[in-house]
Amino acid sequence: MLFFVFWNSSARRTPKGAPRARHGFSLVEVVLALGVTSMSMLGMLSLTIVGITSMREAMEQTVHTQIVQRISSEVQLTPYDSLDTTVVAKTFFFNGEAIEQTSADANTRYKVTLDRQTPSFPTSGAMPDMERSLTSVRIYVTPMVGDTPQPIARISTYVVLVPNSGEL
Repeated sequence: MLFFVFWNSSARRTPKGAPRARHGFSLVEVVLALGVTSMSMLGMLSLTIVGITSMREAMEQTVHTQIVQRISSEVQLTPYDSLDTTVVAKTFFFNGEAIEQTSADANTRYKVTLDRQTPSFPTSGAMPDMERSLTSVRIYVTPMVGDTPQPIARISTYVVLVPNSGEL
């Protein structure tokens, strides 16, 4: 069985002088559509950059929190009289995942130093033992690249108050 398709060419013709039916888009419409699309893409790109920056800062703050928790728990567990010799005198090195390293190397991301200060109380003259009952330990977290600190790095400072749980 044979099928024949007949083409009716007279149906596609328009009489002379009649406006032709438009098929497709004009150049102005295409340019406007590209302009709107590119502006929306630029907006999404700028939001992506802001999101990545916020994510990086949140990750860094999380790592700082893990480092400070680890060191503050070590400070709290150290006997009060030996804080200066066992914890405060040390320098700690951590990688980007808050895992302690023995020394600075190519994977080092943070250098942590500690400083011990005795707080002064307004009533210390009336209670002389008060100054021996509490000390503050400052934890300085310095971002590093390899074994050198970053020149424009922001040093984060945290304070841990350590009570003297032994005899005064």
